Amino acid sequence: MDGCIHCAMNVNGMILILLTLGSFFVFRRFSRTVGKSSQNCQARLKRIRNASLLFRMFIGISLLVGVYWVLGFLFGWPFFSQDKVRIVIAHSHIYTSRTEMPPAIFALWLVKTGFGLWGLAVLFALFQLYGRGILFAARNVRYIRFLGYWLIIDWIIDFQMQGTLHDMDLSTMPLFVGLLIIFVAWIMDEGRKIQEEQELTV
Repeated sequence: MDGCIHCAMNVNGMILILLTLGSFFVFRRFSRTVGKSSQNCQARLKRIRNASLLFRMFIGISLLVGVYWVLGFLFGWPFFSQDKVRIVIAHSHIYTSRTEMPPAIFALWLVKTGFGLWGLAVLFALFQLYGRGILFAARNVRYIRFLGYWLIIDWIIDFQMQGTLHDMDLSTMPLFVGLLIIFVAWIMDEGRKIQEEQELTV
């Protein structure tokens, strides 16, 4: 479980990269097929709805596991095959109960965990919009932009925790990924505005 948290962070980053790039390419594809047959568009929308449903199920399960993981750490519950939840802040700072954690680290960990669960909820809401066929609304862009800020703020909290413990072991990849997601969200927002202006002038 030591590397499990770090793996989860890398997986989160990869999921957000794929999500953002996928959303960008879907945007480009749909903007090119605006004048094409509605039957073709309906087939594409159906595929998007089906994929969104699968992602929502995955995110919903992740949210439930995440909530149990937090409660398991707070109250000493077992976590799958382990008798206790282990929280890895840095290589030499692993905690199995809240009493072992310094108060400042515990407060930062609570903020980080709450923000992470909120990020999953935003991701769920984004795929809910996709499932309803809402692909390029301003809300989509706000949600995607939030996910970029989520990665950056999560990294800052990790930096603060590890700096407090004098055990620094961080990759700067989440910062670059977060900035990339914010940039792609900006491009999508500009493209959405251009498309709306073109529709108004027709």
